[in-house]
Amino acid sequence: MIETCGPVVDKLLETNAARLKKFVESQAAELQKGGRLPVSSGGRRYGLVKQKPDNRDYQFVAASRKSLPAAVDLRTTGCVPPVLDQGSAGTCSAHAAASALRFLLRKEKLQDFPPSRLFLYYVTRVYVEGVSPSEDSGCALRDVAKAIATYHVCNERYMTYDPAKIAEQPPALAVANARLHTTFTYRAVQQSLSALKGALASGYPVLVGFQVYESFESEEVARTGGVPMPAEGEQCLGGHACLLIGYNDATQTFTLLNSWGLWGQNGFFTLPYAYLTDTELACDFWTASGFA
Repeated sequence: MIETCGPVVDKLLETNAARLKKFVESQAAELQKGGRLPVSSGGRRYGLVKQKPDNRDYQFVAASRKSLPAAVDLRTTGCVPPVLDQGSAGTCSAHAAASALRFLLRKEKLQDFPPSRLFLYYVTRVYVEGVSPSEDSGCALRDVAKAIATYHVCNERYMTYDPAKIAEQPPALAVANARLHTTFTYRAVQQSLSALKGALASGYPVLVGFQVYESFESEEVARTGGVPMPAEGEQCLGGHACLLIGYNDATQTFTLLNSWGLWGQNGFFTLPYAYLTDTELACDFWTASGFA
């Protein structure tokens, strides 16, 4: 069991608080004001920022197998974490990453804890992307992964989620607690049906980003969780990030964990295969493949 008090933590508190203060002071002049996310008619902020291509990204390669199963649902593993609710803030990327990290903790049978979504959202926007703390600007999935690799993440108890507190700097105890936790290695997943199914069949959920259209906020989708392909003339509301946790060849759909509470199928929903494999509709696929 990891201790969260005592001489070691006291030293971490002192060291990390000083480092955090120095970093904030040195970067304050360089922070760029980000744009505040628009609010949809449904009162949601879609916080996925599309990332730029980077040839340095390490690629995920699924274990070789003769054939893929006709269906995979990672909920059967007992590792999928509880459904979360991002509320009115554009924190979908941080929520998806927190769920991916917790899944991996459970999969590897390490100490299970709820990663702080507010901590992740702050360090990603402010320290990695250089956005003003007060701006609910959303963030890119690659940058969230970089933030975890660099700053780790604290337990939710040290920085409890509140969408009204996105501008608050992580307290010293949260920073110290984050350094006590290991971080994961992340890999890009190719945007193809075989690659996405291969990752899931290997037991790894996938962080995904996609464009949301008006039908996503319809009463029918909220009730059934079945998201259709966008119809011609539908307005795009913004980018959203979720955690891909399954697929089914019979229905030609993927299953995803959302961060809107019990919306849809008790917090889950489905997307057609054609949705996530369309480069105009989806982008930015990542998986947490192990711990560093």
